[in-house]
Amino acid sequence: MVEQITHLAASLERPHVSPHIVPADTGLHVGLSGPFNLARGTDGGWVGHMEHQIDGLVVDGDHEVATLLARWEMIRNAALSRRSRSN
Repeated sequence: MVEQITHLAASLERPHVSPHIVPADTGLHVGLSGPFNLARGTDGGWVGHMEHQIDGLVVDGDHEVATLLARWEMIRNAALSRRSRSN
């Protein structure tokens, strides 16, 4: 885990990286359902990618992408604010 934290700390030097920290005492939340990535294409459209133990799945259907975007917002809402992280 030390290597992961070191990598994360180094990534924070990049201008497009913003950490979102969900406190452990938050309890159950949608972010615990597994990792996913969201990316916006040059055309402005979104695409998602979900990983699991055997494979990954590209998500580009409107309904599925909307679901991932909504889940991302729920995770961000559960995360600490920048103000509470700096204290």
